Amino acid sequence: MTSLAPVGALALALLLPGFTLCLAAAGPPRLSCWFVEEAGGGVGVMPSSVTQRRALLLLRGVRGGHPETEPELPPDLEPGMIFDIVDPAGALHRVPLPAGGRRKEGELPSCEINTYIPQEAHVPWAASLTPEHRSPLGLGGPWFISSIQVPPRGYGVSAVLKSEEAAMSLQPAVTMATAVLSVFSRTPHLHSRLGRDVLLDCGFTAPPGPFSVEWRYQYRGAGRVVLAYDGVSGRAHVAEEGAQLFLEEGRADADTNVSLRLSQVGVRHEGTYICTIYLPHLHAQQALELRITEPPVVMLRPDPLSVAPGAPAELVCEISGYYPLDVTVSWLRRGPGEAGGNLLEYVTETWESGHRRGPDGTYSLSSFARLAPVQPRDHGATYSCHVTHAALATPARRSIRLCVAVCPSGAEEKSKKSE
Repeated sequence: MTSLAPVGALALALLLPGFTLCLAAAGPPRLSCWFVEEAGGGVGVMPSSVTQRRALLLLRGVRGGHPETEPELPPDLEPGMIFDIVDPAGALHRVPLPAGGRRKEGELPSCEINTYIPQEAHVPWAASLTPEHRSPLGLGGPWFISSIQVPPRGYGVSAVLKSEEAAMSLQPAVTMATAVLSVFSRTPHLHSRLGRDVLLDCGFTAPPGPFSVEWRYQYRGAGRVVLAYDGVSGRAHVAEEGAQLFLEEGRADADTNVSLRLSQVGVRHEGTYICTIYLPHLHAQQALELRITEPPVVMLRPDPLSVAPGAPAELVCEISGYYPLDVTVSWLRRGPGEAGGNLLEYVTETWESGHRRGPDGTYSLSSFARLAPVQPRDHGATYSCHVTHAALATPARRSIRLCVAVCPSGAEEKSKKSE
């Protein structure tokens, strides 16, 4: 059954935090980039060589006439490696900035530009875009595609660029181009807990006309189409259960929303989702990473902990329902009474069971600690199990108080968790 739902721009804006345009104080915004070329190889064959050349993107909203003089060519740039790009819809401008407009190390955008060859799409939901099977040679060119990514969670955009040959002849050192199709995401990296609904944001800008949408899932070398929409016929060719396309077509030079909602996500939903937009002879895509994290439930037993003088004891810390796999467990002992209340030491005789996988894909683990034969002076000592996991902002802790002989009624200290 087709799963489509409209969504207003205001509703989407509420779901996605605001972003700041990366604009220069004077002149068009500039972005350092790499022009990457591959040589050799073929279909299904790795290229024999890859070369990289420094490039620079100049991003304009409109072309206000050609400048009288060429932009100054930086010393490490070759002729033609300045790309003066007209982007009327502004998708290439939307690079989010941290507070104060400063970028920290690791937050600088990465940029790559490559040559591009227009061609027909060979998927059923895009076949109706080119019913006459005309050659794309009449589209002119040359063509390029640029990809900009802002880590760690900021923004990603891929834009198909058509060069302006007449303008290039006037300025041979500068490649003039126009963004014809831009596919972007404001949430290229997402985290979610189990059982929640997740919105995978994707949109595009393009001239008015027919288009098709494909959402593909990939994980560890395997993949499948989650949802495919034919914009010519207005129907979905593929729509998995729990997958819903939010479709809102924009006007000329405005965004078209093609976001995907996944209902009640589980561990099986973790992976890469590729949003691909098809136009006649053109396509571009944006990849989104979804990571599932679920915090562990921690229990400590036996509770109460009553041990006869001279007897050994064994504690078990049960850690369950967590994802991903990696978890760290440590045991601490705090001495009894005021004199030893501030003395912490690690419990050294500990061991763990193997990880157990549950039906929902989460993991469980048992950690054990053996206590040496207790003495009356150990009465009131506190033993704690500390658990560190990616889904926890701070370690989870469970503590229990040792009673030598029998704990008096009401004196048991129940396990507690420190968030």
